[in-house]
Amino acid sequence: MSAWTYSASNEANLMKIKYGRLIEKQFNQQNPLFARIKKKENFVGSQIEEPIVQSIGGGVSAGSLPTANENKIAKATITSKKLYAKTSIDRESMKASRSDEGAFVRFTKFPVQIATKSFNRNVERMFTRGDASGSGALITGDAANSNVSGNGAAGTPYVVSFDKASTYFPAEFECIEEGDILNAGTESTELEVVAVSVTEANGYATGTISLVGSSALLAADTGAAPFAESLYMQKSKDNETLGLQGVLSATSSTLYGVSVGRRWQATQKDASSAALSTDLMNEVIMNMKRKCGECPNMILTSYHQYTKLLNLLEDHKRYPLPAKGALKGVISFQTIVYASPDGDIPVVMSRFMDSDKIYFLNEKHISLHLRPGGFEWFDEDGTVFLRESGDSYEARYGGYGQFYINPHFQGYLYNLAV
Repeated sequence: MSAWTYSASNEANLMKIKYGRLIEKQFNQQNPLFARIKKKENFVGSQIEEPIVQSIGGGVSAGSLPTANENKIAKATITSKKLYAKTSIDRESMKASRSDEGAFVRFTKFPVQIATKSFNRNVERMFTRGDASGSGALITGDAANSNVSGNGAAGTPYVVSFDKASTYFPAEFECIEEGDILNAGTESTELEVVAVSVTEANGYATGTISLVGSSALLAADTGAAPFAESLYMQKSKDNETLGLQGVLSATSSTLYGVSVGRRWQATQKDASSAALSTDLMNEVIMNMKRKCGECPNMILTSYHQYTKLLNLLEDHKRYPLPAKGALKGVISFQTIVYASPDGDIPVVMSRFMDSDKIYFLNEKHISLHLRPGGFEWFDEDGTVFLRESGDSYEARYGGYGQFYINPHFQGYLYNLAV
């Protein structure tokens, strides 16, 4: 009879072999957008510089020799961001399951799953909703009507009310989970999310976020001035990656150090509160084709606009005829594809998308540049679980990188009716 004894080498092997595959499955199934984009483990040195050809004009003529002129070439600069997740396991619980490998795996499986799942959720949230500066703002109060009650104690947490029923879409609440640790404004004090409550009506939402912890900003606004600050994931203010929302909506300033302009800007269409239509989608796609010579190869929508697209394409459902001759009715679509001059484009839903927006993405011009090793469990000390100051062990997961999104090959449809 063989006995399994807890040791750093045994634990590290379990983590790398058994959990590595499990993490990959979560990565693919739970975060389809994050899973689809290219990952390049080529980020060495202080930064990556990408040449951007913005013009091929000059140096041509007829009848006599032309005047030579240099093409306009810019340089996009990519700098890495530090992205982390951490889990902690009580030592006594580890000891209690030391003689049964199955019990040990079952015990550690849950915190490992949660850590990686939360990490992937957070990175996909950055990728989908991040702005053009990496500020990391999750949700921002309105100076007119975002109020605070409570005092931050466990029994009477701060309750921040976000009442934006005329302008607000519920995706921002999807970025925040119970158990997340947040910071308010410029503060570094930890605020634990103990409850998120959302009321939706016709695509709009009002809601509250309940927080336990110490915050001078929230205390100052309790029952007095409205809360006009932003909430951030812990320690993430101004430390996050760039994201699609910021890159695709940019009309000025710079992206990756390159001035936003004719050859460095997404194809943008303001729907002016019109309902989603094939005309609007065709206009964005054909303008992208005209400007850059390529159509998108993925369309990203909110669940709200995905439903509208299902209804819009109702007459395109197919009724396959099996060999026996019985007509088989298909009640709904298994998936949606949108026909373009370059072929069918799959439509993907995201809970992080605002209800009034659709992104038209060309994945060939989107990538995640990572330091060698990519996202992984940290084991440079010879073990994955490291001893903490108390009677517990911690494991760290993450990596270093940045999303690179060439805006010229992307499309952005916004202000759709909800």
